[in-house]
Amino acid sequence: MPALRPIDRWFIDEVLPHEPAFLEAARRLERDADAAHDLVQEAFARLFAMDGWASIAYPRQYVLRMLRNMSIERLRRAKIVEFQRISDIEDFDVEDDTPDQFRIASGKDLVGRVRTALNAMPERCRTVLIRRRFDGQPPREIARELGISLSTMEKRLARALVLLSRALDTVEPKDVHEGPGIVQRDDAATG
Repeated sequence: MPALRPIDRWFIDEVLPHEPAFLEAARRLERDADAAHDLVQEAFARLFAMDGWASIAYPRQYVLRMLRNMSIERLRRAKIVEFQRISDIEDFDVEDDTPDQFRIASGKDLVGRVRTALNAMPERCRTVLIRRRFDGQPPREIARELGISLSTMEKRLARALVLLSRALDTVEPKDVHEGPGIVQRDDAATG
């Protein structure tokens, strides 16, 4: 069997799992099961012919948008068009899973806070946490490689998780004081 090309692996991992959703969307656009299947297959063929496939950040949304655009192309070429199909295509909207600026900024903030927390914890705890939670190594393997008992490894992991949790739970002081039902601005901070 020939080796898989990078585009094949990408297609299998990122696109093919969403085929049922693509077929459902195509059925809403085309109103015919055979035409919907043909539309999805044509979209797949176009993906394989693309040069920039590796730069597609959200393959599911990309293919759904392709299906919509291809359906519009078919409508333009058709001699007779049902008005209901035009309405269906206009109502077809692809959900946008692209993170907004707030999610991007808060994600970067969280990564920075985790990095700071990891750097502040004892080396023994950090090593166990990274190997277990980030690298996914089995506990027995970690304990064996570090030359410690499984119980010691578990205690270090628990301690690391407590330290990480505490570091992420801390909230920086603000210039607003909140009490039970009261929000009070700190006048000294404003001026």
